[in-house]
Amino acid sequence: MENISDQPLYCLLGEKIQNSLSPSIHNAFFKYHDIDGLYITLNVDALNLKDTLKLLHRLNFHGANVTIPYKESIMQYLDSFDPLAKEVNAVNTILNKNNKLIGYNTDVDGFMIPINKQIQNLNTKTVVILGAGGAAKAVLHGLANANCKDIIILNRNLERAQNIISALDSNISVSCNVLNQQNIDSLSNIDIIVNTIPLNSTNTAFTFGPQLGIQLAYDLEYIPKETNFIKQMKILNADIIYGYEMLLSQAKLSFQIWTGLLPDNASIDNMILSILGE
Repeated sequence: MENISDQPLYCLLGEKIQNSLSPSIHNAFFKYHDIDGLYITLNVDALNLKDTLKLLHRLNFHGANVTIPYKESIMQYLDSFDPLAKEVNAVNTILNKNNKLIGYNTDVDGFMIPINKQIQNLNTKTVVILGAGGAAKAVLHGLANANCKDIIILNRNLERAQNIISALDSNISVSCNVLNQQNIDSLSNIDIIVNTIPLNSTNTAFTFGPQLGIQLAYDLEYIPKETNFIKQMKILNADIIYGYEMLLSQAKLSFQIWTGLLPDNASIDNMILSILGE
C-alpha cells in the first residue's frame, strides 16, 4: 500500500467541518489537472492547533485551508504572510514552502468575484453586513476596496464590530449596530445585504421586510443551497448570490497558490451543485 505521506497532502483546518465541500472541490481540481494530490479535513481542537501545524511540517503537507474559528488565531504560528492577509489580519490559505508556512487570504477576492459579475460599480451602493467574524472582515475589506458608498455592520457583539471597523484603513462610511430584529426593521434603502453568519445551521431566525429595498442578497452560508435567508430574499425579489459561489471562487484561488494553476472547469461547478441537490 502506498504510504500516504508520499503523496502531496492538503487539508482543511477547523472545527465541525465534517460536512465541508472543500475535499470534493479540491480533489476534483487535482483529478481534472492530473495532479497527484489528496485533500482531507482535519477537525482540530484549539488547544492542539499549534501541535497540528508542527505535524503538518513533518508530514508531506503542501498546503492547507483554514476556516472557523481559526482564521485569526492561527496567524501566530505562521512564518510569514502575503500583504492582503496582513491587511485583513486573517488567513484562510497556507502554503508550505521551503519548510516555511506562509499565510494568504483568498476570502477577499473569493467574495468579490461573484459580486463583480453582477455589479460593476459599487460606489453608489449601500451594503449591510450581518456578522463581524473572520469572514465579515474579508467582506468588509473587499467592499471598502471597491469604494462602496456606505457599509452598515450588524453584529450581536457590538464591540467586535467596532474593532473590525477601527482596524480598517479606509475613508469610506462604515457604521455598526447590534444585530437584532428591531435594528433590522429600522433599515431602508439597502442595495445589498451580505450574510456572514450561520443563521441556518444555528436555527437563528430574522425577518427581512420589503421596506429594506434589497436589490442583491449574498449568503456565505452554503449548506443547504436554499437557506432560510435565501428563501426570504427570493420572496423580496432580490437577486441572489449563493454561498457555494464564494466557496468555489476562494477555493480556486487557494489551488492556484498551491499549484500555480487556476481551475476553470464548469463541470466541477456542476458537480458541487449536484452535491447540494440541484
